[in-house]
Amino acid sequence: MDKETFAIRVPVQVANRVIQTLRRLQLLDDRFEFERTNRTLALPIIREPSKNELSWISSETAHIKVERVVLGEVKKRPRDLREVMSTKLPEALTSKLPRSFDVIGDIAILDLQDELEPIAHLVGKAILGLNPHLRLVVRKSSDISGTYRTRRFIKIAGLGGTETIYREYSNLLRLDIASVYFSPRLAHERMRVANQVNDGERVLDMFTGVGPYSILIAKTQPNSIIYSIDINPEAFRYLRENILLNHVADRVVPILGDARAIVSRSLQKVASRVIMNLPSESIKYVDTALNALQDDGGVVHFYAFTSRNETIDHVVDSVRSEVERHGKKIRSLRHVSVLKEVAPNRIQIAMDLDVQ
Repeated sequence: MDKETFAIRVPVQVANRVIQTLRRLQLLDDRFEFERTNRTLALPIIREPSKNELSWISSETAHIKVERVVLGEVKKRPRDLREVMSTKLPEALTSKLPRSFDVIGDIAILDLQDELEPIAHLVGKAILGLNPHLRLVVRKSSDISGTYRTRRFIKIAGLGGTETIYREYSNLLRLDIASVYFSPRLAHERMRVANQVNDGERVLDMFTGVGPYSILIAKTQPNSIIYSIDINPEAFRYLRENILLNHVADRVVPILGDARAIVSRSLQKVASRVIMNLPSESIKYVDTALNALQDDGGVVHFYAFTSRNETIDHVVDSVRSEVERHGKKIRSLRHVSVLKEVAPNRIQIAMDLDVQ
């Protein structure tokens, strides 16, 4: 809607400096659009300026004119999904909309309650409207399951398939969200681990997926060698592609197969550091990680799921018992943290174990 308001008209070439002065004087009226001609710009202000304020503005240019003009109001973008949908849905449904969602590349991934399924398409379209950089919106239709740790998705808005390219720090990762496991929520954790790797280390990434840990380590510490294992043929295919995409083929060794069998066959006592990002089953592979460590030990980055009702000390004790059962000991627990909530009352934790 257009409205009449006070404005200061100035030459275009000095407009940026005058805008900064108006902001300092708290005079600029952000409710209105600027009006531009070939040579001037009308800047909306909240009221007629005082003589003292005009002197400050005149210090930027002598060519100013205070006038009343008709300007268009700024169209405010909705802040979030609930604000967009509040005019289209009853409050009972609006309150059930997700407050956040994961984004992988140009794909948004939603947890959508069953009550919202009939209007899923409207929700998806609203998300695309709020986020012009997105191409596709999907909702989760199953839990993560199976040997390959995949889940099913249903497309609710947008175009194209479920393959995308995800950027994390300086790395590019191509993946298909429907055929491989990947979590964007672990970006900071991956960097935390990568920053610990020392010059010349040999690292075993036991459940590498499409390679986010391995490639980041290779970029962060270019003299390292990372053995990257995954049992999922699709994840392995993307891993090889991502190794080439990020120019780390001289540092990352991709291996297809079961980590236990591969370590037993060819990777015993090779690593100073082992990454075990398989939180649902990592406790079952402690012996494999220990077999991969060099004779003088090393660091194991261990991940696990647990209930919020269970203390972290209980999980630590379980891991310690498993390590000792296989003839090793934990010299120190370097790090313990809660990474994320994966379901109601269920969390993922990270531990750095210094093992001897």
